[in-house]
Amino acid sequence: MPQPSIEAYNNALDALQAGKAPEALAAIVESLTEDPNDTQSWQLYIVILNALGRTEDAQRATAKLREKGLSPADELLMKAAAAASSGDVAAALPHYEAAIGLEPQRVDLHASHALALMQCGRHQAALTAAETAVGLDPEDAHAQYALGHILRLTDQKQAALEALTRSVLSDPEFMIAVYEQGMLLAENGRLQEALANFQRFLAAHPGDPSASQAVASIRERLAHQG
Repeated sequence: MPQPSIEAYNNALDALQAGKAPEALAAIVESLTEDPNDTQSWQLYIVILNALGRTEDAQRATAKLREKGLSPADELLMKAAAAASSGDVAAALPHYEAAIGLEPQRVDLHASHALALMQCGRHQAALTAAETAVGLDPEDAHAQYALGHILRLTDQKQAALEALTRSVLSDPEFMIAVYEQGMLLAENGRLQEALANFQRFLAAHPGDPSASQAVASIRERLAHQG
């Protein structure tokens, strides 16, 4: 993905994963304004439109994306993401699996599949899928995030922190990884580092209630220490 659209794309992805589809739409439109030929942004744009119930707009955007050269695996990925964003994560799994069958070396397919498996409660399969993604590209921020997220939810917190730290190092603007890294830093008593993470997150997502609460809690703990 071209450099100018990375921050806007990540903001859109963060907002969608947080259930804030309108905010996600604004960010992905910004990404497409910066780079109208970025197929990855078009894919996310279509997923967001479907999440908002704007199916006709999503169909028109899909037709436009096909003109730009949408692969069969990408079509399956969009179907999976649309199912997941509508709340039917189990229905997304066959689409991810079919896409992986077509392009088994795609890191993003394995990472997305891992997160969907985790949402379905298939913890070991999710961990295996995330490890596959990381094995294909250890520098991929989304793969490391998927691994860290799954490790955190399965109470393997030190390994989770290591993976999330690698994710943030690979992509400092990947705010969902910044947020979860902050959670683990706070749990480990590394309060100043955690505070910096949540402040960075709030700079990208002003007024986010969870991050604002985390900042207030950390400041209170720091005051007691002082």
